[in-house]
Amino acid sequence: MPTDAPNATEDEGFFDGRFMVEITAWDWRLYVGLLNQPATPVEYQFQGGLNYSRGIEITGRVRAPSSHRGELVRIWMSPFGPELDFGVGGLDGVGRFYRNRPDAPRPGLEASLDLPESALSHTLTCLSSVWKYLDIWMADDEGDEARITAFSFSASIHPNLIDWAGPELSSQSPTPPHAR
Repeated sequence: MPTDAPNATEDEGFFDGRFMVEITAWDWRLYVGLLNQPATPVEYQFQGGLNYSRGIEITGRVRAPSSHRGELVRIWMSPFGPELDFGVGGLDGVGRFYRNRPDAPRPGLEASLDLPESALSHTLTCLSSVWKYLDIWMADDEGDEARITAFSFSASIHPNLIDWAGPELSSQSPTPPHAR
């Protein structure tokens, strides 16, 4: 591995469309109940008569970019099976990022992430033991909704990202989005 390779973070556009979230809490949600509405989407139906949904809900605070530093963010991760397609003829991203959705219960930042079913047990194990940060890359960082093109979890902040991530948030109280 060459040691004289250029540092990609020095490229002006490296951080465009990127968010770093410090994970403060997470929960594995599971709901099983009898279908009470015939309009329940097929993906939430199980064995013909059950409403079955599960996912990981993550709460965190934005470390970077500085324009959103300290803001609260809610993230919902939904597992999917092999029947879901991506790319041409399929989904164009691995999730969505929202700013102040009009239908949200409270203003702020939200994201939904698609998680391969095969990564579910590993994800739950690592969230409960080592992962502290979530990086999210978006195709565009404009407007109230953006397509997520990639996401990754880590236990620590890469040394090249320390300056961008800024100092620890633990001593700061969360910044409500309406206070900006």
